[in-house]
Amino acid sequence: MTRITAKETLLSLLSGVLTALALPGFGAGPLIFVSLVPLFVALHRRGGFLPGFLFGLAFFALDLRWIVTLARFHPIVIGGYLLLVVYLAAGIGVLGFVLTWHRRSDTLTWAVLAPALFVLAEFVRTLGPLGMGFSTLYSALYRVPWLIQSASLFGPWVITGLVVAVNGSLFLLLKKRRLRFAVACTCCLFALTAAGWLPQAVVSSDALRVAVVSSKVQQEVKLDARNLQDLTARYLALGEAAIAGSADLIVFPESILPAYILQNQTLRESFADLARSGPSQILLGTGLYEDREIRNVVAWFTETGEVAGTYAMVRPVPFGEYIPGRGLLERVGLGAWARTLLPVDLTRGDAYVTLGDVGTPICFESTFPIASRQLTRNGARLLVTVTNDAWFAESSELNAHFASAVFRAAENRRWILQAANGGISGIISPEGKIVQALNAEGVVVEQVALMDGTSLYTRWGDVFVLVLAGVAVVAGAGFRFFADRAKRRRGKIRGLAPS
Repeated sequence: MTRITAKETLLSLLSGVLTALALPGFGAGPLIFVSLVPLFVALHRRGGFLPGFLFGLAFFALDLRWIVTLARFHPIVIGGYLLLVVYLAAGIGVLGFVLTWHRRSDTLTWAVLAPALFVLAEFVRTLGPLGMGFSTLYSALYRVPWLIQSASLFGPWVITGLVVAVNGSLFLLLKKRRLRFAVACTCCLFALTAAGWLPQAVVSSDALRVAVVSSKVQQEVKLDARNLQDLTARYLALGEAAIAGSADLIVFPESILPAYILQNQTLRESFADLARSGPSQILLGTGLYEDREIRNVVAWFTETGEVAGTYAMVRPVPFGEYIPGRGLLERVGLGAWARTLLPVDLTRGDAYVTLGDVGTPICFESTFPIASRQLTRNGARLLVTVTNDAWFAESSELNAHFASAVFRAAENRRWILQAANGGISGIISPEGKIVQALNAEGVVVEQVALMDGTSLYTRWGDVFVLVLAGVAVVAGAGFRFFADRAKRRRGKIRGLAPS
C-alpha cells in the first residue's frame, strides 16, 4: 500500500479538528453534519489505519483538552492525557482499517458500514475500567432538542449513526453526483426529527417545586479542611435562599464540604435544621466513611430532618477515585507509585438504588446512559445529578458534562436537575430542552413534574441499535466475501477460456 500523502494527512487532521469544533466544548454543532466528509475522502483515497488514526489524534487531543487542567495537582496527568489520546485514536484507526478493507461497494461502505462502525466504536468506548462517555458525536446536538428525540426510542447511539450516515451520503453525493444520495441525506435528517412526533408512554404526574444550588468553590479551597467553617456557612446561606423560594426539594452539589457530613453531628444537624425550616427535602453530596471504606454518596434528608437513605456511586472515576489494576501494580512493585496518585480507592456502591422517587447519578456516572436508565427502571420519576466540576477549572469539560444531562433526560423522558460546584447547574425537561442553566453561584428554582411510565429506550436499552449495527457489519463483511469469491471465480473462467 502506498504511503499516505500530505493531502490525505491534512484531510484526516482537518476532519478531526472540525468534529471537535462541533462538540459542546466549542459549540459549533452544525459542523457535525459535514465534519466527517474530509475523513471519508482520505479513507477512500488511501484506506487503512493511518487516516483514522490521524483523525483520532486531532479529534481527541482537542475535545479532551480539559484533562490537562488536572496537571496542577500532579504533572503525570500530561503523560496520561497523551497516552489516552493515542489509545483512543488507535481505535478510530482500526475503524478506518476495517471500513476500507476489501472495499467493494461505495454505497455500502459509506452509507451503511460507516454509521454501524462508529456506533459500535462509541458504545465499546464506554465499556471496561477505562470506559468514558465523553467525545460522542451525538453530543454535538445537545442544544437542538427536536433533533434528539429518537434517543427515547433507541438511545443516543442511533443519533450518532444517523449523523455519520448524513456525512456518508454527502460524501457519496460529492463523489458520484447522483440524486439518490441527496435523498438519502434528507431521509437521515428526517429520521432525526420523526421521533418527536410519535406518542410516548410517559406522562407527568405530581408537581414539585425544586431549587438547585450552584456553587463556585475552587477545588483547592474545597480540599482544605481549614475552610470547613466558611464553606459550611456559605452553603447554608445558599440553602436559605432556596428555602425562600418555597422549594419542596433542594439539591446541593457533590461532596460539598471537606468533611464527612453524616458522621459529623454538628454538620448533620445544620442541614437537618435547614430541611425542617422549609420544610423541604434535601439531597446533598458527601463522603461516607464506614467499616474502613470510603464511598461517594448522595444523602437524602426528609422534611423532618431525618436521613432517609443514601445512594453510593457505582461507577467511580478511573485514576481519580480509584486506580484500575491496583492489585496488579502492588504485585509488580508499583504499589507505592500508585499510592502517590491516590492513597486509597473509593468503594463502589452495590446497585443503582433510588432515593424515594429520585434517581441520583453522581458526576462521572451521568456521562453514561446506563446509570440513569437503570435508576429509571428501578423507579426514579425524577433524575438528579450532583457533580463537582471544580477539578476542571472552568474548562470545556463543563459544557461537555452538562450536555450529557440533556441526553439522559431525553432518553428516559425524565426531568433532570444538575447541581454543580464549579460547573453548570440547571434544569432540563423530559424532551431534552434546557429550561434553566447557571454557570455562577446562586440558586435555580423551577416547577417540575414527577413522571410516570418509561420510554422504549428505558425498557429495552441498546438492544435495537446494537443489533442493527451488528447486522450491518455482518452483512457488509458477507457482501465483501461473496464479491471477492465471485471475482476470483470470474478470473478462473477467463483463464480457462480459449484464446
